[in-house]
Amino acid sequence: MVIVKGVIPVRDATRDKALALIQELASHARDEDGCLSYEVYVKADAPRVIMLWQQWRTLDALERHFDSDHLDLFLDRIPEMIDGEVHSLHFDVSDDEDEGNDPSGMMLADDTVVH
Repeated sequence: MVIVKGVIPVRDATRDKALALIQELASHARDEDGCLSYEVYVKADAPRVIMLWQQWRTLDALERHFDSDHLDLFLDRIPEMIDGEVHSLHFDVSDDEDEGNDPSGMMLADDTVVH
C-alpha cells in the first residue's frame, strides 16, 4: 500500500473555491481502481492549509492516478489559488502479514498489547 500526504496552502480569498476543487478531485479519485481512501482536511490551526491523505493499493494505481484527466484539470486550475509551498510525501507501507511477520503485536504489560 502507498500512502500520500499532501499539504496545499491557499490564499484566504480563494480558500472556498480551492476546497471545492480539491473535493471534486477527491470524489473522482475515490472511483479509481486501486484507490483505498482519498481524504480532504482543513488544518485546524491554519485554516488556509488544505491537507490530503490518500491510500493506494499499489504504486501502479497511484501512477495511473497521476495520468488521469481529472488530476490534469485540477493541476491546471489550482496554481492561481496557492499561497506558499506545496508539500507532498509518499510512504510505501507493507502489511506485516505479507512479510510473514507475526502480527500479534508487542506486550507492554500483563493485558496491554500494542499492534
